[in-house]
Amino acid sequence: MRWLHTSDWHLGRGFHGHSLREEQEQMLEALCAAVAEHAVDVVLIAGDIYDRALPPEWAVAALEGCLQRLVDAGVQVVITPGNHDSAARLGFGRGLMRRSGVHIRSSLEDAWIPVEFPEPSGGTTLVYGMPYLEPQLFAPALGLDRAHHTGVTAEVIRRIWADVEARQAKYGTDPSADTATETSTDPGTAAGPLTVILMAHLFASHGAASDSERNIGVDVAAGDAPEHHEDTIGGLTVVPLELFAGFEYVALGHLHGRQRLSSTVRYSGSPLRYSFSETHQAKGAWLWDSRTRDPAQALDWSIGRPLAQLEGTLEELLAEETVATHRDSYVQVKLTDSVRPERAFQRVQESYPHLAAFAHTGRQDSAHRTYSAKVEQARTDTEVIEGFLEHVRGGRGPSPEERELIDQGLQAVRP
Repeated sequence: MRWLHTSDWHLGRGFHGHSLREEQEQMLEALCAAVAEHAVDVVLIAGDIYDRALPPEWAVAALEGCLQRLVDAGVQVVITPGNHDSAARLGFGRGLMRRSGVHIRSSLEDAWIPVEFPEPSGGTTLVYGMPYLEPQLFAPALGLDRAHHTGVTAEVIRRIWADVEARQAKYGTDPSADTATETSTDPGTAAGPLTVILMAHLFASHGAASDSERNIGVDVAAGDAPEHHEDTIGGLTVVPLELFAGFEYVALGHLHGRQRLSSTVRYSGSPLRYSFSETHQAKGAWLWDSRTRDPAQALDWSIGRPLAQLEGTLEELLAEETVATHRDSYVQVKLTDSVRPERAFQRVQESYPHLAAFAHTGRQDSAHRTYSAKVEQARTDTEVIEGFLEHVRGGRGPSPEERELIDQGLQAVRP
């Protein structure tokens, strides 16, 4: 069987005020095309299918259309909700959908009841889908005194291995024994060696963060890869890799960069770039074949507009060659002119129609006092206004024409 691991679609998300609907529809098209090209049998979607609990209608329709195409092609799908999803809403109709081959693992109890896939070559693969579990909500139900991600994850994994052992015993004595497993074919046909796959949506140690992931208890700068520390509250949200020992494959979601944490633990990352910190990240999915047992293969996708981070003076950024190179990109601009040029934002936006972020970073503290200091030292009403303009314009005071208008205005309001 061939498997594809993806996550963090974030359907309905925008990018700095720009709609990503077109790009996300292209993303779903690319995924369906990859499934067909590589003859994928099972697609694993590890959380954050939507970007918020109440997604826009078009996002719901887009997901339905994608799943319909996969099911029509005979592909099985396993879905777990992430921290952006509403597990209850995403799980609506799951009992009906599983009959078509779409298995949504949205409740706590789902985590240790696997979806069962008999392998054509013999044996059975069990896929355990762990939904995102907020510790404060689920620790009491698991009988835990302390509410943190590591404890919740460890307890769920303990129950998963207990279920695996029980099934091994049943398969060894009575392969047709009735179980609570969801099967992809006829129930009760599983026998032979078991292969165990885990899906989860969490922050695993050694994973590198981006700016676009929602904080789930640990504040990590983009590019940092924190380790698990049992003695700190923040570190308790970073789950240690040791918990995943023994699984054939661990399909993780949450971090947006595709990455390999160990020989068996991987993040697929988001198929699209959702922040400028992801500019240089590899995007795509993981593909592997359980018949060959070869390591998972990276599928590279290039979907949507490229991102560009530009820094320099206004003259440099408006240079013809620079504009031609990045005009069609989502652009982040940091202007370094010592004094903010007139109409800087408008001129940049005219050259880069997909401008997403703009900042003037060229001020020098020694040259530009705070506005309160300017007001305090101003001797006339005119100097107060000039100080305000210089402050909001990044060091550029009024022009001669503007000074004349200021004088006229002050004369008009004076008694």
